[in-house]
Amino acid sequence: MTNVKLNKFGFLSFLFSALLLTTSLPLQAKVDERLYDRLKGRDFMISMGSGPTPINVFQPLDTIPLESGKPVNLGKFFDHKENLAAVALKNGKLVYERYEKKGGFADKFPAHGMSMTKTAVGLVIGHLLCDGKIQSLDDTMGKYSPNLAKSIYNEIKIKDVLRMASGVNRDRKNERDYNQILRNRFEDGTNDSAAVIQSLKSAYTKPGKISSYHTLDVTAAAVLANDISGISVDQMFFDKIYTKMQPEGKMIWWADKNGNSLGMAGLNMVARDWARFGQYMVDEMRNGSCIGKYIEDGIKNSIKTNSRDYQKYGYFFWVSNFSGKEYIVLTGKGGQVMVPNHYDDNVVVVLSASNFKYGKKDIITDIMAKAVRKLRQSN
Repeated sequence: MTNVKLNKFGFLSFLFSALLLTTSLPLQAKVDERLYDRLKGRDFMISMGSGPTPINVFQPLDTIPLESGKPVNLGKFFDHKENLAAVALKNGKLVYERYEKKGGFADKFPAHGMSMTKTAVGLVIGHLLCDGKIQSLDDTMGKYSPNLAKSIYNEIKIKDVLRMASGVNRDRKNERDYNQILRNRFEDGTNDSAAVIQSLKSAYTKPGKISSYHTLDVTAAAVLANDISGISVDQMFFDKIYTKMQPEGKMIWWADKNGNSLGMAGLNMVARDWARFGQYMVDEMRNGSCIGKYIEDGIKNSIKTNSRDYQKYGYFFWVSNFSGKEYIVLTGKGGQVMVPNHYDDNVVVVLSASNFKYGKKDIITDIMAKAVRKLRQSN
């Protein structure tokens, strides 16, 4: 496995291919056109190394195609123009796949998972715990991180940060400002994750009360992982998880000016590799490994959130109740959703431009809940 770092001035061949693709993608009346333009334009160009946000690129050496299983027809759930890609795995085998090819999306398209990135950061923290580099999730952030010891996160427990219950922020009103700084939208050299966290002067409330979804807690978690390991989160994810997934595409992750991967977003993988990530979680839970138990602990310790009354929040993932059972749900802006179903050994992931709706149906509470049930009931 090799790691290659790109900056915004590099790899003209990527830029050329990006231009070819973006000029071929028509607007679609039924999708969120603004988000669609972002996915096929700005985000794609950044991930090809031609935007203001630095990126890190990781190339797998050993590519193993997914084994095909007995097809399961999930078309009635995902045959919508808002859907850009959908992949389903059953017992680790590919049983359904769909791409909005007229829009230029295909199996090799590097899909930005948006906030599904946060779950990858959470699993890196889990591996630090399993490796003994973190003794307890009840320890404070400052115990392990010199950078966080100089911030308002010093005395906040790691577990509360994982559940976005630090109390640092009240709501998401100022989140866009921090996101733009971290993504270097202003190109003024302020895109330093540790410096952003250290710039915070006060917290809104005491930690542990309620989950308040925001960029800041996952950014602090990324700083924690960097300080403990001495390497970027994306390198740890690559070493501990990505190489175990037997991926078939490159992994691209947005970074700050120091080369440290961003926590809130920026992880790009092909749709099949997003599904492989979900399968990794399923396998670890079903095998009862240390990281699997950590993920299950995140379900058990999930708490209410002030942003969604139909879900709780675990260790940088959402928890939904489908048919009386609690399922892990990864979500990202615009309808990026994945359900790693550890009960029945299957995974469903969709990439969208839709604001979490296909037509009038909600992706999480309606579409995915029914797709998971259909996949479970299939022979």
